Amino acid sequence: MRRLTFALGLIVTLVMVLLTAFPPPILDRARDAVFDGYQRTEPRVYDPDAPVHIIDIDEAALDAYGQWPWPRSYLAELTDRLFDHGAAAVGFDVLFPEPDRTSPDLIADSWVRFSDQVPPALPDLGLEPHDARFAASMQGRAVVLAMAGGLEGAPAEPLAGFAVTGEVPNTLTRYPAAIGNLPELTSAASGLGTISLGRNADGITRTVPMVSDFGGVLVPSLSAELLRVAQGAGGHVLKTSQASGEVSGGTVAATAMQTGVLSFPLEADGRFRIYFAGYQPDRVTPVADLLEAEGIDPDLQARLSGRIVLVGSSAQGLFDIRTTPLDGQIAGVTLHAEIIEQVIAQEFLTRPDWMRGLEILIVALAGLILTIFNRLERPVIGLAAALSFGGGSVAGGLLAFMQWGLLFNPLMAVLTTVLVYLPGTTLGYLAKERARRSIRERFARFLPPPLIAEIEKNPAAALTPEGAERDLTVIFVDMRGFSTVTEGMPPDRVVTLVNTFLSSVAEALVDHGATIDKFMGDAVMAFWNAPIMRDDHAAAALGALTAVNEAAEQANFYLTSQNLPRINLGVGVNTGPASVGLMGSRDRLSYTCIGDSVTLAARLEGLTRIYGTRNCVGPATVAACPDHLIAVGLDLIAVKGFANAVEVSTVLPRMSDGAQEFASAMEEARAAYVARDWAGAEAGFGRVARLNAPFCNTALLAQLYLDRISDYRKTPPPEDWAGAFVATSKR
Repeated sequence: MRRLTFALGLIVTLVMVLLTAFPPPILDRARDAVFDGYQRTEPRVYDPDAPVHIIDIDEAALDAYGQWPWPRSYLAELTDRLFDHGAAAVGFDVLFPEPDRTSPDLIADSWVRFSDQVPPALPDLGLEPHDARFAASMQGRAVVLAMAGGLEGAPAEPLAGFAVTGEVPNTLTRYPAAIGNLPELTSAASGLGTISLGRNADGITRTVPMVSDFGGVLVPSLSAELLRVAQGAGGHVLKTSQASGEVSGGTVAATAMQTGVLSFPLEADGRFRIYFAGYQPDRVTPVADLLEAEGIDPDLQARLSGRIVLVGSSAQGLFDIRTTPLDGQIAGVTLHAEIIEQVIAQEFLTRPDWMRGLEILIVALAGLILTIFNRLERPVIGLAAALSFGGGSVAGGLLAFMQWGLLFNPLMAVLTTVLVYLPGTTLGYLAKERARRSIRERFARFLPPPLIAEIEKNPAAALTPEGAERDLTVIFVDMRGFSTVTEGMPPDRVVTLVNTFLSSVAEALVDHGATIDKFMGDAVMAFWNAPIMRDDHAAAALGALTAVNEAAEQANFYLTSQNLPRINLGVGVNTGPASVGLMGSRDRLSYTCIGDSVTLAARLEGLTRIYGTRNCVGPATVAACPDHLIAVGLDLIAVKGFANAVEVSTVLPRMSDGAQEFASAMEEARAAYVARDWAGAEAGFGRVARLNAPFCNTALLAQLYLDRISDYRKTPPPEDWAGAFVATSKR
């Protein structure tokens, strides 16, 4: 599961890096939505003193002066009044491609069209054609007319040229032809700029092309051309990525544009990203206020003097309504005003070329770091890292926008943290749940519930799958005389006998904190201090001896009630270092322990037959003997694999009948035996044989020593003999 979590994290990270580097359209739209949120959070602050103003042909003006298009005599009058009130430059966000049909010289033509009647001769009223009058109002003044891109039309003939630092980028907005104005109007204007703004896929205008390619001719936008005319500049400069001698990825990209003394950044396709202030009433004057003014109006003069004036329409019927991140519906002419305000104030939104590289780096780091934490099963640290990357990206993106106008997209970093962290922690949780179920299934019969709960908290540390060296107290409990009592017994009765006896013993061991290692036919092996460590493991094992004896008696009571024979037991206990952990083949593991100390515990259990005791206990275990128990030394044995002889003892309840007397007698008899006082030793062990000690065949034990003494009388032991006996009993 860890490998799966790690592989999944790497795969998700790789996919997110690729999507960040090469985003599909849906992610581009999501990115734009994030940038829109930035603008709504911190819109550009509108400056009422900005040298830009809008004359709005609104619904009220259409009601008052008639439907659009108006006679161009109206527009001539409007132009005159604008300059009379001090306008620095005037731009019309309107196209004039056809002659004015309301002009006096064209009225007669409209009367006879589709009619067989011959019109009467009309007197010459001496009225100037409207288009001529409009052209005259523009002549010699800073007026910029609009043009638009079209599939058919005349070639574009802008009034100002472009100087390009390098090749012309092939990513610019392109149109086959241009839709322009009447030649006499164009010749009277001081500039021509395109009003083809383009739209995003979702219908929200965020960027506007500041330079477009009309059939191979570069044409500035209306706003850029107004800035040129207002400054009296001769042309525009388009800066590209070739200006520094480098071409990223083999593609020439636009980087900036300069008009007069004003420079502003462009995106690779020549578009300008607008930082919106939104609709501002102070920026707009209804056209009727100007047309109905008598003479020079001081209020209008204060609004218009020295400003670039844009003439456009907010009327719904004229279909120049746009949607922006801040406004659901706003006149298209407002976008040109927003651009001019930003360029003059030098307040821009930028997304440098290195920004995508930074986003890719953050996505890669977030994915890799979270994958590592998931692999290490550190969900809390992983959550902190996920919040740091996700929240930090969002906060950093907002801060970069508010402080420096930089557009950083935190979306992919947030998605990466979610898509790496949540599945990884989910898989980790499922793995832990599976491990918990496995632990409970494996240890439910062998460990008390509190120990199982401890293992579940940290199974890797508790179960030590790679193995661990640890001091353990190991116990072997064997059924005495099993082969003899079961000889000729039906198999089902044998199973009942074994299950009853071992179940009682195992339950007593588990109740005293032991871990059941395995059942070996008629024996059970258990140990303390693993998987959960405890300092009192030796004392706990000694404390379990009485419980094991009581469990054996209860089992025997049940067995005899079922007409089954009684069973005696032998117990070997030893404490020492051992290797413990999950061991076995790849497909079949067992939680067990191995080592010399474990082997000694098994041999001590075998020695109970020789010494006639219920248990034999190693010296390290005896050292932890609690006060309510008494350890009686039995012998000193030399065991294979151990450099020194090992003291063997039996542990009895201190307050049991004969326990103290048995301990004293054994101590005196063995002292004489080690001192080679054979007569004293014979007398001492003779006394031992006559005692009635609990859980000990004193006669068998005494006879063992008496036989040795008899042999030593015939063949004395070596000079370095210290009373040790070579243990030959093996399981």
